[in-house]
Amino acid sequence: MKNLLLASLSIGLCLASVQAEDSLNEQLRRAAERLKNEFSKVKEPSEVKGREWYKQAKEHLTTSREEYLKKAGDVLTRWKAHIDVLKEQGGRDYFKTRVKALEEHHTFALKEMETLNGLTEEAQFRARQKSFDKTLWTLEAAVEQAQEEAGL
Repeated sequence: MKNLLLASLSIGLCLASVQAEDSLNEQLRRAAERLKNEFSKVKEPSEVKGREWYKQAKEHLTTSREEYLKKAGDVLTRWKAHIDVLKEQGGRDYFKTRVKALEEHHTFALKEMETLNGLTEEAQFRARQKSFDKTLWTLEAAVEQAQEEAGL
């Protein structure tokens, strides 16, 4: 009798675990599907942004030094204005820290631009220009992320 009871109990538990696995598998499948949908929503804008940056990089390599430095200066001025607006937002300490980091990023970009301005050889300028472009793009992305967080 005891063995029969244990056997019945173990069969019942096995059947229950099979049903639980089915529902767990189904839950995992649905979660994976949701994740895939969310990823596709994020993927499209980032692909477009990446293509824009690549196109800009190609254009920058063919732009004259003077024109490139003028455009870069204008971009830095524009991002500084956006940072100043974010600074006025105030808010949590975390957000203030983020804005301070943006200001430091902007200062770094200005110093990098001064270095670019001081280069005399074209090959050195073009090599440094790639790094400077990356600095500008990461600053742009960071400012846009902060603006989104601030609701601007």
